[in-house]
Amino acid sequence: MNIYAHRGNSGFFPENTMYAFEKSLDLDIYGIELDVQKTKDGVLVVLHDETLGRIFDGKGSIKKLTFDELREANLNDEKLKDKTNCKIPTLEEVLELIAPTDLNLNIEIKNNKVKYKDIEKDIVNLIKKYKMENKVLISSFNHKSLKIVSKLNSKIKTAYLVGPSTFKYRNLKKVLKICKDCKCTCIHPSYDVVNKEFVDEAHKKGLLVQVYTVNSITIMKKLIKLKVDGVFTNYPKIIKTIVND
Repeated sequence: MNIYAHRGNSGFFPENTMYAFEKSLDLDIYGIELDVQKTKDGVLVVLHDETLGRIFDGKGSIKKLTFDELREANLNDEKLKDKTNCKIPTLEEVLELIAPTDLNLNIEIKNNKVKYKDIEKDIVNLIKKYKMENKVLISSFNHKSLKIVSKLNSKIKTAYLVGPSTFKYRNLKKVLKICKDCKCTCIHPSYDVVNKEFVDEAHKKGLLVQVYTVNSITIMKKLIKLKVDGVFTNYPKIIKTIVND
């Protein structure tokens, strides 16, 4: 089973920082997951929230701040705020770290709420620069972005993210059709929407089912019985022990 360190080894280290990614390198797992947005001056940065305040100090939206302004933000953690590897990283910095390793990388494009012009093109070009087409999977709740990625570079695999809100508008059949239309390799559902029908129908369509965000041993055991193909977790070392039992 594919185990991804969700936002790095984020159960023990600050999410989406180089510190959390560095602490994932020796975990003997399949890959690392992270979130990407774009600054006012066009830099691809790794951050989950569309605004500052929760993890890092400061105010303002990522889209309206320059990279230098974002880099000045400190962690809301007095013990770690001065560490150089606890600043907001660029996607390029992470690719430089991961490229020499055997780890795969799941890049989530965070554009379901805020739109970033040409973010797909910029990400694809950077992946190509580091020759990581075969090591990267791009995911998004925005299926239009996945279509763009596939058109830009068919070598890069894509995954459609599915949460509870998705099923307010689309049933499983419609969701699987979107995956087909976008030429997705995977579907990434929230753990609370996964059941036997979901996994079986996705597998019939040739899709890998990789589930987020799995931090419970009880849920992990359920997913193993359902024969999912991968999970995203804040505690990759702990979840790996369950898989290996």
